[in-house]
Amino acid sequence: MKYLKIKLLLFAIGIVSAAAGEFVWQLTTDKKDALYQKGEKITFGCQLTADGKIPVGSTVSYTVIADSQKNKYGKFVISEKPWTYTTSLDYPGWVRIHFDLLDKNGKKVKGKIRYRGQMVSRNISGGIGALVEPEKLYPAKAEPADFDQYWNAVKAELAQVPVKELERVEIPCKQKSAAQKVVVYDVKVACAGDKPVSGYLVMPRDAKPKSCPVHVTFHGAGVVSARQQITPALHGIITLDVNAHGIVNGQPKEFYRNLRKNFYYRSLDGKRNGRYAHWNNDNRDKYYFRGMYMRVMRALEYAKSLPEWDGKTLIVSGGSQGGAQAIAACGLDQDVTVARAGVPAMCDHSGVLATPSRNSGWPRHYNAVDGKPDNPAVAECVAYFDGCHFAKRIKCPIYINTGLIDNVCPPTSVYAMYNCIPATTEKHMTVAPDKGHAGVPYDDFQNAVKTFYRK
Repeated sequence: MKYLKIKLLLFAIGIVSAAAGEFVWQLTTDKKDALYQKGEKITFGCQLTADGKIPVGSTVSYTVIADSQKNKYGKFVISEKPWTYTTSLDYPGWVRIHFDLLDKNGKKVKGKIRYRGQMVSRNISGGIGALVEPEKLYPAKAEPADFDQYWNAVKAELAQVPVKELERVEIPCKQKSAAQKVVVYDVKVACAGDKPVSGYLVMPRDAKPKSCPVHVTFHGAGVVSARQQITPALHGIITLDVNAHGIVNGQPKEFYRNLRKNFYYRSLDGKRNGRYAHWNNDNRDKYYFRGMYMRVMRALEYAKSLPEWDGKTLIVSGGSQGGAQAIAACGLDQDVTVARAGVPAMCDHSGVLATPSRNSGWPRHYNAVDGKPDNPAVAECVAYFDGCHFAKRIKCPIYINTGLIDNVCPPTSVYAMYNCIPATTEKHMTVAPDKGHAGVPYDDFQNAVKTFYRK
């Protein structure tokens, strides 16, 4: 039986607001789902209010961006009626429009807005996007013929190192009201490669053997400590939050800033991109994500070794780089029972080779020259780490979301991966036309996970 569910967040409204002198963008697409057919007209609508009133006479600049096309720029003066812009695409792909409020000198206006739950000073900007026949997007480059053989060899290397705790230290629960109900451990687990699995394990204090589901969570890009995932444990779910780099947890923020600046964001040879995501990306056996994905597999093995695990329910989730890890987890370990991959990175590395060319997902390893990779060795290596190819091996229910103004992990890269998930697999997609790389809801996944909570 074929399972398919797509949830669309309709009418992107209210992306920008400020506490004093509240600005609200009212941004729309003429189709509620923001999904179109080739050649179909796409009409974007834009209106801005300030304290509930339309600032008639103010100027807004706009930029229209579409796959492989030159950007189109313009300005308009706000009137009582919403401003509209109509375009279309004659190929499966992505188009979006970005707006900035300008002052009398043509400079972008800044104001206090709410961003990720906090008031910050930012440009009064907004955006909305649309997709054209996204169900037809697939990787431009086939998976390596020995993809399974390669990862089976990695698993064999990992198996040479027994699943063993190197460290388990109880630490204070950050949520004092929960301290009597849960116990938090800083754990290190032996792993192949040069780093252990490092994370925070949170368990119900009264957990009995074989009584609890386990939820393993993965991190987005950056260099930070593991996090205490308290709420699931309050409902009977063991959580293991995995540090992406196998580094020490619980240090001051300055420690991680220095580590990021002086180590993980450095260049190995003075030429390549300095961030770790590009380290040795021309060699599949030395590439940085090989070690990270071994830690993903070992984290799952460790979770399944816990005496308190119920032996049935293994949940994985993450966003961005964490979404990439979640997809790899599903593809590499068939014991995963349900997953969330929010705005996933590491997808559609070969998107730049498509016709027309489209942006690959973070971290964008190579460019195209005359339809070919500008660095063939890099293109060959990263194909083994493309979420599109892991997606073909997913068998568990999976929840995925994407924002249609996400420049980091473009929705085309997310859909190219999503379409590779077998038709027989239960899969869910949430599309938010006005969201970027943050703020896309995942309510469906949360509701699904609640079914695993202990009664």
